[in-house]
Amino acid sequence: MLLEGHRRGLDTTRAVTGAVDNTTRSWLTTLYLSSVVAPRVQVDTEDIQRLITERGYDRERKLNAILVHTREEIDTVATGLAEGVTFAEMARRFSLDDRSAAQGGELGFVDVEAAERSYVPADVFRDLPLGQVSEPLSAGKSWHVVRFTEDRPADPTKARHQLKEELYTQGLQQAQEEEQEQLRARFSLVRHDEALSLIVDAYRQQNTTSLDNSDMPLYTFDGEQVSVRAAQQVLRGGAPPRVLAQREGAIAILNRRVLAPRMFAHAAIVEDLVDGAELEEHRRELREDILLATLRRQETDMVDVSEIEVRQFYDDHPEQFVHERSVWAEELLLATESEARQVHQLIVDGADLAELVSRSLRADAERRSARHHYHPGEVALYPRLVPAMLAAKKGELMGPLEVDGGWSVFRIAYANEGGIEPFDSVQRQARALLLKRRQQSALGAFLQHLRDTHASVVVIHAEHLAKALPDEVL
Repeated sequence: MLLEGHRRGLDTTRAVTGAVDNTTRSWLTTLYLSSVVAPRVQVDTEDIQRLITERGYDRERKLNAILVHTREEIDTVATGLAEGVTFAEMARRFSLDDRSAAQGGELGFVDVEAAERSYVPADVFRDLPLGQVSEPLSAGKSWHVVRFTEDRPADPTKARHQLKEELYTQGLQQAQEEEQEQLRARFSLVRHDEALSLIVDAYRQQNTTSLDNSDMPLYTFDGEQVSVRAAQQVLRGGAPPRVLAQREGAIAILNRRVLAPRMFAHAAIVEDLVDGAELEEHRRELREDILLATLRRQETDMVDVSEIEVRQFYDDHPEQFVHERSVWAEELLLATESEARQVHQLIVDGADLAELVSRSLRADAERRSARHHYHPGEVALYPRLVPAMLAAKKGELMGPLEVDGGWSVFRIAYANEGGIEPFDSVQRQARALLLKRRQQSALGAFLQHLRDTHASVVVIHAEHLAKALPDEVL
């Protein structure tokens, strides 16, 4: 394939050479940052401890709450408390959460993250004195007042790791910016404003074609030059056009995405972090990989399938489109049973389950709007949750159910009993499967053609090949 790629001249195309250059610079940039910049970043344990204390990660607080439907009701509660009625009595009279109401509003100990999931802002968790009642707080579609009656130390180990990573990331960003400023001076950087104006105007007019072929210098430094065309190759990878249409926005993006990597890569060479032979070997391997990928795309991009062929493939291979019985459920995972009961009551009283998603412990809950898909194959992962969901009736609110990691409240939105998917719902999948088969077949035929064409100059030593390949390939 390499011989064929060279024969077609793919190795000298702008696409291949540009990809080799950009990937090499990325490698050199990473090398420079990891070898020169990153070792300068130190995270002080005192700074970590300071943030633990400032953000309230070092303690848990016993939370008491009175939850009601409306602002008018919470104002009535606040008035009663101001007139001397005890918090416990007002909770028993008014709170929607029957379980905590019976305990005078007590919900148990929570950390700052659990408090935020219960609609208690972090600043209230940190600053509200023991025994003092908060101002009325919004709780989704409901309202509540809260107080804390006891504090106890918490294990901040998890927070310590998170804060260390946060401080390291901040320190690394600052170190990179400082290093870039030093390199600007060291390499006598010059930015050519005529080229900058060309880029800004092109994005303002929403016509960037002229940038693709412009060799006008945008930056020059230490004998290096970054052209408009080279910058556009990077910008085409997803930079926001509206920002690039403004001068200051374009400068910021170009500095971060174009200039900084170029200077770091150049500095890696200047500092002899990689010798010439190693760099050339790296580029050779990259060039071969990119050349092979380009040649494969050329051969497989010509393959297409018709809608008739897709339908025939679906009819001939029904086993490819069978699915198990499964359910789509709206589900929230809460930290404690009392919190789960409170959420359950909120939903019973009319709150939208999806609007409570910020309280869920599941990492992808907000991205999925609390909707999750479960099937029997996941019983090993969720041994209590999946059987309960598969047994539940559509639309019925279930829970709290104790599961791994907390307490679940869920409602089945849709149940699919399984079987062969109808063609309309899997047409794209069928097309992708058939197209992949055709492309693999075309690539195989192409390789055989190359073997036949170059049989006189290519010798395959089967015994050496057998030793080189892993057992699963053989």
